[in-house]
Amino acid sequence: MNLLKQALKKGALRLLLRALGVIFVVAFAIVAAYRKAAFTPVRTPPQAPGPRAVVVATLPQEETRPPISYQSKGRRDPFRQPRGAKQEHGIGLKVTGIVLGYRSQYALVESESSPDKGYVIRENDIVDSARVLKITRDGVIFELKATSADGKPLTRYVRKVVGP
Repeated sequence: MNLLKQALKKGALRLLLRALGVIFVVAFAIVAAYRKAAFTPVRTPPQAPGPRAVVVATLPQEETRPPISYQSKGRRDPFRQPRGAKQEHGIGLKVTGIVLGYRSQYALVESESSPDKGYVIRENDIVDSARVLKITRDGVIFELKATSADGKPLTRYVRKVVGP
């Protein structure tokens, strides 16, 4: 401790710190100059312009195939439903209750596919692609629009009654 006090008095420590600072600055300048010289690109003499080759990629021509059509030749068309097959109504609902009020009528319905899912519906509501046409005391009449196998529009009326 005594030596440190003597050195501070004499200024030797200050001189040492200045010398280290100068050495650091000189070393930094040398490194910066080296990096600049190492990464300077080498210039090449300009070349005379010559003919340029252009490469164009060509794609193969697409083959056009004739449209595929089914020729039944007296056999059944596998893409159409057989005539004797039973067609389902298309409404997967079960009417569980009717609420009749003075001015409004409501029906309580459940989905047959998932019994925990229920709806409260009124007239003109749309449920499962069917419109509620009329709510009566004992059931609901749905209007179901579909298309026939020939593509003609069909309108079916399906009545579901309250019950299990």
